[in-house]
Amino acid sequence: MKNTAGLSMIAAAALLASALNGCGGGSSGLATTAAATTFNLQTGIAGLVMSGQTATVSLSGTAIVSGSSVPFTGTGTLTLAPAVSTTFNGAGALSQVETISGTVTVAGQTSAYPTTSVADYYATGTDGFVGETGANEYDVAQTAFTYPATVMAGSSAILGTTSNYTDSTMGVAQGTTQVSYAVTAAAGSSILVMVAVTDQVYDTQNTLLETDVTNYSLTDGGVLSFVSATVQSASGTLTVTAQ
Repeated sequence: MKNTAGLSMIAAAALLASALNGCGGGSSGLATTAAATTFNLQTGIAGLVMSGQTATVSLSGTAIVSGSSVPFTGTGTLTLAPAVSTTFNGAGALSQVETISGTVTVAGQTSAYPTTSVADYYATGTDGFVGETGANEYDVAQTAFTYPATVMAGSSAILGTTSNYTDSTMGVAQGTTQVSYAVTAAAGSSILVMVAVTDQVYDTQNTLLETDVTNYSLTDGGVLSFVSATVQSASGTLTVTAQ
């Protein structure tokens, strides 16, 4: 998953909703006590893609409204649907749709924002990440990348880069996204680690536009679960936290 799964689109929805009412970081916040075992991140990603997850989430952040930073809060539901077979960029793939819906409150006014979805794609047979689509978004991995089978507290690496376009014709380039991960230990636990997946989004001039960080917990049994996510851009900030 690219910001697993694509929270930049979700952020845009929340921030837009805030503006209309005027709506990856990275630290898990846990101590870094060394874990005693290794963990299978590849199995965790594959399991989350195939099984999905639904979580009630809290939302908070800021949006730029008429040149001023305005705070907002909210609640919603984040759904990672179980993957289904499809095609992407002319090849067979698995597709997982990520959707968020809910309400935001700013300046004492509360309103719903439209349900927003993105889809992540994985190569059939290898589970390598191959791309992501959303509204005016068609991102293609320059080389399909998989998550490592063995990680431990302290592990980190760049996973790969996507080339970003406005649609499937790939006629209009929007820039690139570099995807990386970092693993930290959970406080007092040798059977659980935290995994932060970071997306750094650049324009065609290689200027950093946005940083998305999605945090997961990973057990020694290879079970990966969404914990929280943050988005930072010139339009504002967003934090999504599972309840």
